[in-house]
Amino acid sequence: MTPVEQAQRKWEANTKPHPKNHIVRPVVRNNPIIFKEEFRQFDKAIALLNWNVDCIEILKLETLQPRHGGPTRLISFLKCIADEFQIPLWGHARLYELDPPFPEGDLLTKEKLYQFYEKHGFQLRKIDDDTSEISYAPRKSKPLLFLHEKSK
Repeated sequence: MTPVEQAQRKWEANTKPHPKNHIVRPVVRNNPIIFKEEFRQFDKAIALLNWNVDCIEILKLETLQPRHGGPTRLISFLKCIADEFQIPLWGHARLYELDPPFPEGDLLTKEKLYQFYEKHGFQLRKIDDDTSEISYAPRKSKPLLFLHEKSK
């Protein structure tokens, strides 16, 4: 089993499916297309991830209750998985139109969203006015310390 497969197994063992209706609003037609994406819930937040060969891509991350710390706990858990299996996290930080049901309370501004990722150790690279690429390099495992039988 590859490290990404092991990471995905750990993610799925510690999260639960959360059906989310996602509405695609085509530019040409007025009839929206509705489909379910495979969000998974950890605490009071949900995430849609793509398990690539060499990284975990964060496609979407949403709170279920603003200002209750759910996204912080979710991103911390993802970082633990990334560190354990030495897999980078990658994605795009941008605001997008939410689909119902809408969480109650105020949502983050673009600046607060960027601060959220920076606070959690992500590097940001601005792509355009609305989007920044985010990346998290896993921390290396700490070297083992050996005790010497006799010190000189």
